[in-house]
Amino acid sequence: MLELLSTYNQVIWANPYGKITGALLPRITTLKEGLTIYNPGVDLLPIPSLKNLNEKRRLMQLNFYLLEKDFEPDLVWIDDPAAALFTAAYGKKGALTLYYALEDIDSQPTREKRAKLAGAVDLIVTPSPVLYKKYSEHPARVFLLSGGDLGQPPEIEDEEPAEDQLEKAFMDALQVRLEELSAIVKKELARKGR
Repeated sequence: MLELLSTYNQVIWANPYGKITGALLPRITTLKEGLTIYNPGVDLLPIPSLKNLNEKRRLMQLNFYLLEKDFEPDLVWIDDPAAALFTAAYGKKGALTLYYALEDIDSQPTREKRAKLAGAVDLIVTPSPVLYKKYSEHPARVFLLSGGDLGQPPEIEDEEPAEDQLEKAFMDALQVRLEELSAIVKKELARKGR
């Protein structure tokens, strides 16, 4: 999705939740023109009970990186509830803040955490009717995307579809999802005066 978005936009993909086996020091990679990936590196304290401390450290490190770049985004898009504080900081600067709710049904945030997350973002988008219903209880603007779960292989009439057929069907579904998301974001940016 971010590769497609970076065709016409400058995108920084912040990936602050890398694996313990990742790079020791922060890493900045230019994947293609318009798309930069920033990864703050491994957990300095790889102990399960210190998970929250690690996440806060990475988010703080990410903030410092973006401050150095004098980053003034129009849109901040998160897909992890732990990044809500980061999103709220840019929301105060006038950016449109979006949470893409696609968490596993087994690892959904509690009602209290959902309320906190909904209070930290401008809008929530999800392809899941279950999550749409849960987040609609809260004050953020919530949108249900069509097209189902992109993680599931698309249904193709052939008994054994070729890999290129599956890839084309997936990319077509992804394009539809992005067009729908773009229409929502464009409308919400206009409401925010951006």
